[in-house]
Amino acid sequence: MRIVIVGPGALGSLLAARFFLLYQENSRTGNDHPFLHLLDYRPERAELLHSRGILFEEGERKVLCHPHVTVDPDVCRTCDVLFSCVKSTAVASALARVTPYLSSRTLLIAMQNGIGHLDAISHSPCATGVGITSEGATLIGPGHVCYGGRGVTRLGLLSSRSDSSDKALENIIALFNAAGMTAERTVEPLKDIWAKLFINIGINALTAIHGCRNGELLNSPSTRKSIEKAVREAEMVAVAKNIPIDADPVQATFAVCKATQHNISSMLQDVLQKRLTEIDAINGAIVATGSELGIATPVNTELVRQVKELEASYT
Repeated sequence: MRIVIVGPGALGSLLAARFFLLYQENSRTGNDHPFLHLLDYRPERAELLHSRGILFEEGERKVLCHPHVTVDPDVCRTCDVLFSCVKSTAVASALARVTPYLSSRTLLIAMQNGIGHLDAISHSPCATGVGITSEGATLIGPGHVCYGGRGVTRLGLLSSRSDSSDKALENIIALFNAAGMTAERTVEPLKDIWAKLFINIGINALTAIHGCRNGELLNSPSTRKSIEKAVREAEMVAVAKNIPIDADPVQATFAVCKATQHNISSMLQDVLQKRLTEIDAINGAIVATGSELGIATPVNTELVRQVKELEASYT
């Protein structure tokens, strides 16, 4: 099975490292496994990662991994599974680069937060799926990823199913589990996307605004109330769109805050590194969808404003 991972960020680097270590253990052939490619768009960074490798850090363990890193999208021509691990803001441009090389037998799995990427991947010429993960990873710097804690990855198909895409998805689930990342199949991927979206809505923007770790949000009655209000607005939008909801999304968000109390959210990481955030695909998506449906979302509107203000303050 030939795999291409697009984007050497935290998640892309984590997957590349985990899969490389599994391939290396099984094949004993050393570096540069021919069935695993990490696709970047920046030549200087790709050359650095290809020559130096990716340092994977897990607790006291540090190991150097050497997946094949390239800027040439032609590697997608023969891939069976392509993981999109770029930020939601870069999905459209990343897909524009690789789409000419995709075939009907390729399975594209989008791993983004939020819901802003769903429309973009729906126009792909191949089978499409999504991955909803709670695996924790922090990018310390280019080619240095720190594992933040075990989670669960749910993988499911969005486009019409075929025998080949079903088989590819099952193979990927087996690969995740073999690589030490718990994975399972979801037959309701939209439900799982929204379940994670609720949590992202309650945590990401507030940690970015307050500059705090996830668990610190629970220390203040005002931030707890903000979580509740923001998530309830998103819940109203989801109900209007007939998205199934199993558990109380507010209580689920509080539980994740507690379980990941020491984690630095991806949005806070972006702010600390003075990068554009995914606010438009998370809280902004609720504001936009709520506006279409005639549902007021004042709390999320204010969170979007404050995060945009942080972005505008970058020097």
